[in-house]
Amino acid sequence: MMKQFPLRQWKRSTLRNLIKTIYETGSADRKRGTGRPRSVCTSENIAVVDELICSQEGQPGSSQSPQKISRETGISRGSVQCIVKQDLQLKAFHRHEVQLLSDADKLKRLAACFQTLAKTIDQSHAGSNLVFRRKGVHCATNSKN
Repeated sequence: MMKQFPLRQWKRSTLRNLIKTIYETGSADRKRGTGRPRSVCTSENIAVVDELICSQEGQPGSSQSPQKISRETGISRGSVQCIVKQDLQLKAFHRHEVQLLSDADKLKRLAACFQTLAKTIDQSHAGSNLVFRRKGVHCATNSKN
């Protein structure tokens, strides 16, 4: 291996340990139980975080933020976030208030959409190829836009 891959600069002892592991276990995977033990991410803590992070049945809005869970349980905020993401496989998000449109606002938006559509149809019949982008209109025949 060292002669086949000279750029890797493997040490002989590393290859010897790898071959020994493969011979003993049948694979190059780490042995079970090796590595740093999980002290905070226990099944009890996962159950507590699971109960607090999600809204309870019949009580919408009863979920808590990772910071509040951290204060209540004594688990660090980072560990709470790891439990939520890795163990519970949830995604945290912030709630944002959105704009509430009145019926008059909806009609104005609809009228503006129809005007834009009419302009697009008129210009497409004029011979230019229009493509919509995020900011404004891009003409395919003009290479500067």
